[in-house]
Amino acid sequence: MSSPVVNLVFFDIDGTLVHMAGAGRRAFARSLDRVFGWSEPIQSIDFAGATDLSVMERIMAEKGYQPSNEEMARFFEVLPEELAHTLPRAEPVLFPGVSELLRRLAGDDRFLLGLVTGNIEACARLKLARFDLHGHFFLGAFGHEHADRNEIARLALRRAEARLAPDRRVGRRFLIGDTPSDVAAAHAIGGTAIAVATGSFNAAQLADSGAEHVLEDLSDADAILKLLE
Repeated sequence: MSSPVVNLVFFDIDGTLVHMAGAGRRAFARSLDRVFGWSEPIQSIDFAGATDLSVMERIMAEKGYQPSNEEMARFFEVLPEELAHTLPRAEPVLFPGVSELLRRLAGDDRFLLGLVTGNIEACARLKLARFDLHGHFFLGAFGHEHADRNEIARLALRRAEARLAPDRRVGRRFLIGDTPSDVAAAHAIGGTAIAVATGSFNAAQLADSGAEHVLEDLSDADAILKLLE
């Protein structure tokens, strides 16, 4: 019999589950060239903890350019096409323990897995499919839906609540990510932040950002399940 209480476990993607070896940044640059004709490098843009929409807003502010709705829609249409081009030419890395942890959580009806990611949905699916992870997540909110990651987390929570059967309710909320932005997003939904030091921030920085738990990686599934229980 299913538990009446479902604990939500949201995951970030980049720096948390996988490292894309620059494929995402290259896809972004190629898309800017295709849609706007801007071919200069974007190395100065910090993607860590950002959403694709917030990155676009920063680039447009630096350019002093106001894109039309049609241009923005075209950019987000082109972006996954370019990611599909850059991914096979990169050497992305799946972080230790990720496959095992997701497999165990997805098979446990006490948990509902979702995504809270700065990626647009099509790019998120491509990145997860690269390592056959896409089947573990039942819902999510994405980087084209709001520039603010906190709002993305709130949207994911609303979708989770709407998805549950009438006889089930949300229990605890967790968000697993690699940046202070993920920690803030966890707290924005009244959740517990589990920060993992596989991205751009070390364990001390993540602890200082307010994470309730800080891990070096996701390799110890038993320990993580204890935190979630």
